[in-house]
Amino acid sequence: MIHYPEAGGAADPSVREFLKRMQQAGINFHSILMLRGNDVFFEKYIHPFHKDMPHRMYSVTKSFVAIAVGCLLDEGKISLDDPIIQYFEDKLPKTVSPFLKKQTIRDMLMMATCFSGSNWFLPEVTDRTRFYFAETPNRPSGTLFSYDSTGSYVLGVLVERVSGMSLLDYLKIKILNRIGGFENAQILKTNDGTPWGDSAMVCTSRALMNFARFVMNLGTWEGERLLSEEFLREATSLQITTNLEGAIGYNQHGYGYQIWMNERGFSFHGMGGQFAICVPDEDFIFVCTGDNQYNALSANTIFRGVFDCLLPQREEPFHEDTDLSVAMGETDSEFAQKISGKTFVLNENPMGVKWFRLDFSKDACAFVYENAQGVKMLPFGMKKNVFGKFPQFGYSDDRGNAHEITDFTYDCAASAGWIENKKIQLRVQIIDRYFGSLVATFGFKDENTVAVRMIKHAEDFLNEYNGWMAGKSSSLA
Repeated sequence: MIHYPEAGGAADPSVREFLKRMQQAGINFHSILMLRGNDVFFEKYIHPFHKDMPHRMYSVTKSFVAIAVGCLLDEGKISLDDPIIQYFEDKLPKTVSPFLKKQTIRDMLMMATCFSGSNWFLPEVTDRTRFYFAETPNRPSGTLFSYDSTGSYVLGVLVERVSGMSLLDYLKIKILNRIGGFENAQILKTNDGTPWGDSAMVCTSRALMNFARFVMNLGTWEGERLLSEEFLREATSLQITTNLEGAIGYNQHGYGYQIWMNERGFSFHGMGGQFAICVPDEDFIFVCTGDNQYNALSANTIFRGVFDCLLPQREEPFHEDTDLSVAMGETDSEFAQKISGKTFVLNENPMGVKWFRLDFSKDACAFVYENAQGVKMLPFGMKKNVFGKFPQFGYSDDRGNAHEITDFTYDCAASAGWIENKKIQLRVQIIDRYFGSLVATFGFKDENTVAVRMIKHAEDFLNEYNGWMAGKSSSLA
């Protein structure tokens, strides 16, 4: 049982500092709740919002769907390694891609689908499930993270198909009625009557706090087990890396099963400022609602406020930077030698890359590939920069926006790191009169199957290095 205060004050200096920082940043809250143990030590609602008023939680809904999937798993009605198409034969196109055939429920929970997500807010989309399966896959599932709300929606429909009842009713019977607070909750529906399971839970902030407490309890409520601990440990642990740009931010700490990792625990995220931030080692939960869709910096601001103001600070080692920064990750992986020197033949892709290989040796590493300009080689270091020339011709020199093919190329620094056992991230920094960056993440499903995500940040170049590609080793192609 969670104990709520009669009225939330801001006497604690850390709370006052947090509120001051949020006010200075212009954060538009509708509610704020803070819980330590079972005691809510701060609770505030901004008029006209109040404690009994249901609030749209947007993508926090995805975390509810994950728990419903866990309930199906507990009942033995599904396996996380089941291909999703076996539950939707009536919604499939005539020809099913090999990528889609292998996509599992687990892949979808991790946001590692074979799709990049699509816009279905279109008048002609009347059957969202059929629309989802008709998309064109661009990579093998289970390789790299890509936020796919459409996949989360399909998981909500899966719950209804397998359970035989509405998503919300199933959650209520299995968990929500027991933990309380969801009497006036609802999940909005799509225009075809299916549950809007990726975005449309409507419940009170107190209900969300109860749900977060239940998940942080790893499936128990007042001593009663309602969901398996094993599933929840997996759901709230790092399953896949989310950082494909080498950036640092609130959503760059990884992903579990429809649940985000944060720097000290896990979180539920919803568009506009719906958050439940859970920090198990401090037995602390922060819940907020609001509408900050107009403020791209709001989420980072809220998370930094929580971790900098409300929680005890950890002593972190500090090393003054004297060299140019390098790629994230580790210097080596046992997987490296399984793919070193192996040629991967690629499907048609936006970059026009026909094939590539990664060469690893003790003294030198290289990314070798062929694109429209021919065979290229980019040397790189493992967790250290190799300085050289970026091997693409036709970029501007002394005249901007002049793309003449000459022998001129940009100076660059290239480094790489293993961000997971089967994922290596290559970082290229252009350090000429023009500045820019490229991050290429290679996710290997096995030693013969790969997906690659390239992301560039540059004003008027590196356009040939932005997008997805997938392929197989030349022995299987």
